[in-house]
Amino acid sequence: MERAALAAHLISKVQLQQQLERELLLTGIEGFDALTGGLPRGAITEVYGPASCGKTTFLHTFLASSSVKGEFCALVDASDSFDPASAAASGSEFERLLWVRCNGVEQAIRSADLLVHSGGWGVLVLDLSDIHAEMMRKVPLSYWYRFKRAVENTPTVFIVLASEPYAKNCASMVLELPPAKPVWSGAHRDFQLLRGMDVSVTPRKPIRPTKASFRVKALA
Repeated sequence: MERAALAAHLISKVQLQQQLERELLLTGIEGFDALTGGLPRGAITEVYGPASCGKTTFLHTFLASSSVKGEFCALVDASDSFDPASAAASGSEFERLLWVRCNGVEQAIRSADLLVHSGGWGVLVLDLSDIHAEMMRKVPLSYWYRFKRAVENTPTVFIVLASEPYAKNCASMVLELPPAKPVWSGAHRDFQLLRGMDVSVTPRKPIRPTKASFRVKALA
């Protein structure tokens, strides 16, 4: 019985080769794409970090880059916090973007489940960034395995945005974003202007010796 249970968790040579040969979709962030090659299709990518770490900028840039290339994108917004104006400023094409406005994690999980099983998406984003960790820990692990199986062998890039990593082993790529560093201009310490934020991305899975970084300009 123990041997059978162990065999169920071991990855086969064929599965490993499939993971290594996954097609990648560029994010539009030059430094990140140079480091990782992009985000894998047919797999879950988890992007996590605290507030003001750059997840929203990462999302807007990726949605803009993908929609312009003709990818059909779906955003499941668990806390109804998506800002269409900011997304438009980043260059997103709304003709190829479905925005699912949810009221809580349960509705968001069920919506994402419906969309991932319907197929046909180039990009599917499950944004759980503003959901409290206590609520997220109540989500059964079986949902993440269900998402993993549903997205396998499809052209979909499945992204989970959260404050902490929750998909665990179900994610093929895990990216950590620490708090972004503000960039100020002006010599006077009491009268400085915010020019932007320096955002860094650390790959946690697969582990890489270097990190990517990019600067976000402040809106005028």
